[in-house]
Amino acid sequence: MGTNYYFMSRNKEMIHLNKLSCGWRPLFQKHRAFDSFRKLEAFYREHQADLEICDEYRRQYSWEEYFETVYAHSRCHPKAVKWVYEVNPMFLDNKPHLRTVGCSEEEAELYSPFNHIEYKETLQIARRKFGVHEREYGDIKYWNDPDYLFDWTEGEFV
Repeated sequence: MGTNYYFMSRNKEMIHLNKLSCGWRPLFQKHRAFDSFRKLEAFYREHQADLEICDEYRRQYSWEEYFETVYAHSRCHPKAVKWVYEVNPMFLDNKPHLRTVGCSEEEAELYSPFNHIEYKETLQIARRKFGVHEREYGDIKYWNDPDYLFDWTEGEFV
């Protein structure tokens, strides 16, 4: 679960900006006008008379409130995690699943909040290590923002 953020235009068109999910770095959606946070801010500043920032619950944000919300989310204290293949007590199927669990610094294979690129790379390594061939979610392209601990992707997501 996470919270989606949008630009709402004067004509009520919604432009998806990003999603904040517990345990993950902020994930932004590329658009024609922006593929980095600095470009997103420039787009907003140029069109702010016609745009509102809101989340999926219709809460409105000033630019400063929005930035602070996203930035604070990206600055969560890193937690060491490792990959395991075991029964997840959250699932009722009683079958083993590949997942991450907390661990010591020495055992760490990655850190939460997850960088989407590192997560994808270490997931592939873990699949080979445990001989697991779980469902793939397609070839999703991610990149890191050059200025912030934010990640970006192409295509639609909610």
